Amino acid sequence: MDNKVSFATAGLVLTAIVFSAASANAVSLTIPTTTVNGTDVFSGPSFTVTSNFLGTDTISLDVSGTVDLASGGYTVNAAGVLIQGSTFGDPAGGARVGPNSINFGALLLGNTTIGFRQLFLTNAGNGLGNSAPQTNLSLTDVSLSSIFGSGLNSGTVLQFRVNDSDFGNNSGGFTVSTPINQSTTAVPEPFTIIGTLIGSTAAVRMRKKLKAEKA
Repeated sequence: MDNKVSFATAGLVLTAIVFSAASANAVSLTIPTTTVNGTDVFSGPSFTVTSNFLGTDTISLDVSGTVDLASGGYTVNAAGVLIQGSTFGDPAGGARVGPNSINFGALLLGNTTIGFRQLFLTNAGNGLGNSAPQTNLSLTDVSLSSIFGSGLNSGTVLQFRVNDSDFGNNSGGFTVSTPINQSTTAVPEPFTIIGTLIGSTAAVRMRKKLKAEKA
């Protein structure tokens, strides 16, 4: 009876440690410093994911700059928010929905398999409704699943694009970078943690048994 209780308790402790470790070791996808031009509408700079990332892992980004659509008549930040009035009568702080129900000029990341996702929400925090919207935007520890719906596999190629229906009269660009001091340590797989802990527990029990037999 005592042994059963001991093993049951150990199982609970192992489970708690596994989930705690997985949470504590969430890491951020590193994005190489990249310039995304306003003309990068149907293709753009890309990079390859070199490790497996869980949906609970994160992405952190700093983006600066603006893109100019319609020959400079529609200038937006990375969230697709106008930083000044447009030639179409839109005020600074406004936005218009473009292709794929995403705002014109918004910065996208993805590929043709998982889709292209808007990185910065068009909201008040990113300048919507502000008469002088900021041009430097940041993401901090946003989960990959909240952007892509899941984690990312090693070998996945991701591409940046600017949301628009044409690129012939576009200019400007965004500079994308990963903030300094982001963790890039791989997340231990739960079964690896379990195996290590069980092995350590078994070794301790074996030593205790040998000592008892010698006594």
